Amino acid sequence: MFNLLLIALLNIQLSAAKSFNFSLKIVHRDSPESPLYPGNLTFEEKIQRYIGFSEARASYLMSTSISTHNNNSVMHPSANARPEVLPIHSSYMVRIGIGELEKEYWLFLDTGSGFTWIQCQPCFSCYGQEDPIFDPKSSDSFRIVSCNETITCNPYYCDDGQCIYKISYDGGFSTSGYIASENFFFTTQNEKPFFFSMKFGCSPDSSSDFESRTAGILGMNLSPMSLMGQLGKQYFSNKFSYCLVDPNTVTHSYLKFGDDAYNGRPVQEFKKTPFLWNPYRHNYYLDLQDISFNGKRLNLPKDTFKIRIYGHGGCIIDSGTQFTRLKYSVYIRLKYEFEAYFARYGIQRSYGGCGTTAALCFDLPSGFNAFPSMTYHFYGADL
Repeated sequence: MFNLLLIALLNIQLSAAKSFNFSLKIVHRDSPESPLYPGNLTFEEKIQRYIGFSEARASYLMSTSISTHNNNSVMHPSANARPEVLPIHSSYMVRIGIGELEKEYWLFLDTGSGFTWIQCQPCFSCYGQEDPIFDPKSSDSFRIVSCNETITCNPYYCDDGQCIYKISYDGGFSTSGYIASENFFFTTQNEKPFFFSMKFGCSPDSSSDFESRTAGILGMNLSPMSLMGQLGKQYFSNKFSYCLVDPNTVTHSYLKFGDDAYNGRPVQEFKKTPFLWNPYRHNYYLDLQDISFNGKRLNLPKDTFKIRIYGHGGCIIDSGTQFTRLKYSVYIRLKYEFEAYFARYGIQRSYGGCGTTAALCFDLPSGFNAFPSMTYHFYGADL
């Protein structure tokens, strides 16, 4: 495992407004600090688990592409659209205060989703979560969003003056409720909290057999309803960063906003590559131009990672994906390079312990450390 600091500068022309600097505690879903901690697992069990999460996550991202093209990413109950795969397989969670009493809740951090929602009282049907379910009656700052707030209500639908949503996912899980506004609390390095009013989904009705232990999802993509879309430009100059730490440690990290995003380091120390705009989707797209294996360029066709018609294709950086996934033609090229490299050491591919035949595994002898390098060549940055 390794530490990765991602800094997102979402707009070249940064806002001149005052930038607030604050952070959210972030933990891996398998960390001992997590409410989803699975206990002590073997290395093979962890790999199988992460492969499964990555495959499910890829299905989720692909399905949101399809549903976004069909304009049904958040659906009216009568809409005939393909359900999404549940983004429970997001890898990281944050701890955030919500409401006048500043009670803290675990939410999945999801840079692939733009809709923030939590379970709310009174529950008609709710799944079990670690923290008490949010009660709107306990907070004077809570406000239901009306239908005449058209920017917020679209693409949801109106019922009895309220903006209503229902999200259905593969696997039978669904959650539904209404759009509301509430104070979300963030902390600073000196523990002084900031709060910002944010619109979100309040869900009194969710599949009760769903095992999540979290209160909901914090949507962090580029859509207007995401945290970035609502607060980014006005409050933290469209800047945030997060550090991904080893899930096997008790160490947590932070999701940082504003100037805190640089983690106290000079801007010049960071490599930079711009985000690409996809008119059909609100994810974070990068301009990946080629890949090198052990110092040798693959010289992939220039359009390999190009964003295509209706928003398909491209390269996404996503907080919820444990392992990098590549299109099949690129995977085959790299598979050949890996097999040829290890064959020089008399090491053959292993088909056991990976959890899937699609995974490329090798049974390495004790003490082996001659690992090959891989470099992703982004526009302006080699990583």
